[in-house]
Amino acid sequence: MTHSITEDKQLLFRLLSGNKKASEELVRQFSNPVYKTIQYTLMARNISFSKDDLEDLHNTVFLLLFDNQCKKLKQYEGRNGCSLFSWVRMITVRTVLDHLRKKGLDTITSRKNLIPTDNLSELKDAGSNALDKMEQEEQIQLLNSAIQNLPARDQLFLKLHIKKGLGINEVAVIMQLSSSSAYTLKHRAIKKLKQYMEVAVKNS
Repeated sequence: MTHSITEDKQLLFRLLSGNKKASEELVRQFSNPVYKTIQYTLMARNISFSKDDLEDLHNTVFLLLFDNQCKKLKQYEGRNGCSLFSWVRMITVRTVLDHLRKKGLDTITSRKNLIPTDNLSELKDAGSNALDKMEQEEQIQLLNSAIQNLPARDQLFLKLHIKKGLGINEVAVIMQLSSSSAYTLKHRAIKKLKQYMEVAVKNS
């Protein structure tokens, strides 16, 4: 989905001006990406779901977008090259995570669902001094806690790449990123994890 920031703002201007066709256009443009984002956000957290669950969350997202006179859409500013698609995707991820929290499904409790630290070679190589101070169980708990503190986009990326074992290019396709953007996202997310864990160890 390639739309310029100008095109995004023009669509929003027409929508916020009460243009019914603009509302239909927005739903048509983003319906499928919203479905995909919901699906992969749930998959990244090992949450089982049905077609009805996807439909309900899809409807919830669009209700949220149009609620309170399109309050969420009005907050879109297109800063730093952020497209309307990225904005809607972020809202979708947050909506799904809020839904899971309300259902008590946001906390990973099963040991088999924990992300193995062996898969985070970049983290271990650069932060071995910090990791060596912790027992394996504490490493796992701290790692998951660190991931929970990342932005939703980073969480989804890491869980698809590390937990699901998908390659960078595969995750890029799922999240509709360019390969270069995917590698940049990975680098930044790993860096944030290292910083969080090093601070946590120092304070322990």
